[in-house]
Amino acid sequence: GPTAGRLGVRSMTDGEASDAGAKTAGELIDDITAAMLKVLSEHVNLTLAHRRLQWFARLLICITFMEDSMRMVTTFRNQTMTIIAVSRAGALPVAPENAWMVVVFSAVVQAAGSAAVLLEKRELLGCVTLIAWCFVHPAIYAQMGNYEFLAETLTVVGGLCILLSHLKEMRAARATILPGVSAQLPGAPASDWLCLLGRVLLCSYFVYYGFEKMRAIVVGKITVQAGMMEGVLMMLLGYVCALIVIGSRSRRIALGLACIMFVSNIVFHPFWYFWMIGHSVISVERLEDLKTRLPIDLSRLGSTMSPESSLGVYDHERYFFFQRLSTVGALVLLAVYGPGRHSVDEPNAPVHMERFTGKGRD
Repeated sequence: GPTAGRLGVRSMTDGEASDAGAKTAGELIDDITAAMLKVLSEHVNLTLAHRRLQWFARLLICITFMEDSMRMVTTFRNQTMTIIAVSRAGALPVAPENAWMVVVFSAVVQAAGSAAVLLEKRELLGCVTLIAWCFVHPAIYAQMGNYEFLAETLTVVGGLCILLSHLKEMRAARATILPGVSAQLPGAPASDWLCLLGRVLLCSYFVYYGFEKMRAIVVGKITVQAGMMEGVLMMLLGYVCALIVIGSRSRRIALGLACIMFVSNIVFHPFWYFWMIGHSVISVERLEDLKTRLPIDLSRLGSTMSPESSLGVYDHERYFFFQRLSTVGALVLLAVYGPGRHSVDEPNAPVHMERFTGKGRD
């Protein structure tokens, strides 16, 4: 109107107002993200930050293998006794007297695979080694019936597949620019199918979690009011997983899920509290006070709640804490490397070339 004209402010036409109102929630998220990156780029070297985030994602996805390898060494006797028990139960075709070999094999394979990925020396072989170990591990410890463990393991495998897809694409790209390298190397099409497989597997834990929550609602383990809220959240989770699978805004969604899982991991797997009870750093009574702020299930300590039982829970919680960190790493890998060409977001994405020097990547 006249007032707006005098102030120098142009009023929106009906067409512009219609276009603004037609923006979807996803488009608004894209606009907000672009604005944030623009502001951030003025203060941070985003290229350098992206490279560091790549290495951090690798560290996270390897951390459960590194921790488990160290556990094999520091608790060698206990781990050997566990393998002996599994062997005597008939779940592992290994003679009890050879159980120690399984423990050594476990430590070496996980340490070697992690080192190869993190040091970027024979990283393709290291990545394949860790994927193979993910399928062997549940069989060795007779965990094939532990569906939560299997689902989270498949999620980690999904992250490793995304990393392997990136490594194969970089290897194929390197073959086209470096002399003396065979051109008969895996190309982008194969790596993109591998990335698609990775995105599907990445959702394994979330699908399992959603299924368990819905089952609890159906059987009446949750009140009606809570069930309605849980139902809405599970439908939202299913929608988010579908977006990851088809590759729509998958980078942003993966980064958001990674942040949520990182926080929930600290809340739901506080293994350090059980360690402090076992070493008499804090008492069970003190933990009762902490329970008002942390969802710690004290019943897992047994009827006596002894320090010895708390150390057993500590070992269990520590393993799942680091496994969950690797799940976070898998999500961050999707955020930094992207969904590949078999996706809605990046169907025509070019090969992301990196500069190579005589000493390796620059």
